[in-house]
Amino acid sequence: MSKISFADVVHQTMYFSKNIESEAIVLDLVDTNWFQRLRDIAQTGNTKLVYMFSEHSRFGHSLGVAYLACHLMNQLAQYSEKEAKEIEEYRTAVSAAALLHDIGHIAPGSHTAYKTWYPGAPDCHEEVSIKIIQEDPQIQAVLNKYGKDLSDKVCKILSESEDIPPWTWEVISGGGWNVDRGNWCIVDSVMAGVTYGRYNIPALIESMVITSDGHIALRENRLDAMVHFAIARHSMYRQVYHHRVLLSSETLNKAIVDRARHLGKDLKFTDQYSRQVLNSKNSLELPLDTIFAMRESWWNYHVLMWSKEEDTILRDLSDRLINRNLLKTIRIPKGEDSKQLFARARQAVSDAGFDPTYYLHHITTEDVHAGDLKSSMQVLLDDGRKESLGKCEPLWDYLTRESGQAEKAWLVLPEEAKKILGIER
Repeated sequence: MSKISFADVVHQTMYFSKNIESEAIVLDLVDTNWFQRLRDIAQTGNTKLVYMFSEHSRFGHSLGVAYLACHLMNQLAQYSEKEAKEIEEYRTAVSAAALLHDIGHIAPGSHTAYKTWYPGAPDCHEEVSIKIIQEDPQIQAVLNKYGKDLSDKVCKILSESEDIPPWTWEVISGGGWNVDRGNWCIVDSVMAGVTYGRYNIPALIESMVITSDGHIALRENRLDAMVHFAIARHSMYRQVYHHRVLLSSETLNKAIVDRARHLGKDLKFTDQYSRQVLNSKNSLELPLDTIFAMRESWWNYHVLMWSKEEDTILRDLSDRLINRNLLKTIRIPKGEDSKQLFARARQAVSDAGFDPTYYLHHITTEDVHAGDLKSSMQVLLDDGRKESLGKCEPLWDYLTRESGQAEKAWLVLPEEAKKILGIER
């Protein structure tokens, strides 16, 4: 067979040809150990605690990103002979980078992992991905098969290097729509069983071009499709990713690790990998074999074993996460003296018999569109001029700014403490 097919929740079937280099390399990389590991890396953190079918992995997402990248490059190559030649030079590297862009994710829950193990530190899964690509002999063997300089190109794309044309990395991580956002928005929506994230993928891909200065731009006549995507993405954050129950569940992850670190040598169950992780300050410090072990099954087994620990705090926190006995939330209204409310809550947690260090948390939503304000996609106007997406479409500009202005905040605490405060909801 010259084509290999994968069933998909968005495209029904995704095809990759063994006879087209930029697709054949995807098929070769899929079989590497690091990519197969993504089957055991959750796509959306603790989302399954609210949306019961949301148990999908980074494996399917990454394959979908590569599929969209191949389709987008086919469209961009049709614009002119000059673009077609440049795309051919980078086509294989872009498809490989699209597939491998998330191999540096760790458990639990991809982005949730950094809030769990390294709160306050930046999410550096992109840098970890580059490290894996550069150091893993299996991936290196595949990349070298297609060109001695291919590994370098892939890493430059993932690091958004100035040494390569900007469209090469904008395909995957540029402002506005890109194949990464374009995939997770609709896949996560389908798997959560909601319709918030659905939008018109073909309309966007067919309307994109490469400008004379090497950037990806949207044709003016499909601004409607981009706005549709913006609303879908915005809705996924408001209704799914920033659901208060999910945000509160992440505090249990963090509290479990905080308590495990506090126990130190008194912690009864650890393996060689968890000991290294608990003693680290950043995932980049870890050897590759430890990162390779950090998958959902590994995390879940540790939480299960910690639910049997002698330490009552670690045992209770772990048991709550396993059995979905989550902490409750109290919305912090705007204008209220949050310090006074926090002091009252802290006393209530103590009066209920819990240690506030592990059972009282402050959570907020985050500004998810800030990057688009800094690097907005260009729009190619009908008269040939170029303008930023935000200036061409006021609704896009409003949505990107609104996410920073509509921040919500909650206190997270046990139900018993919430009752002491006299708060029903």
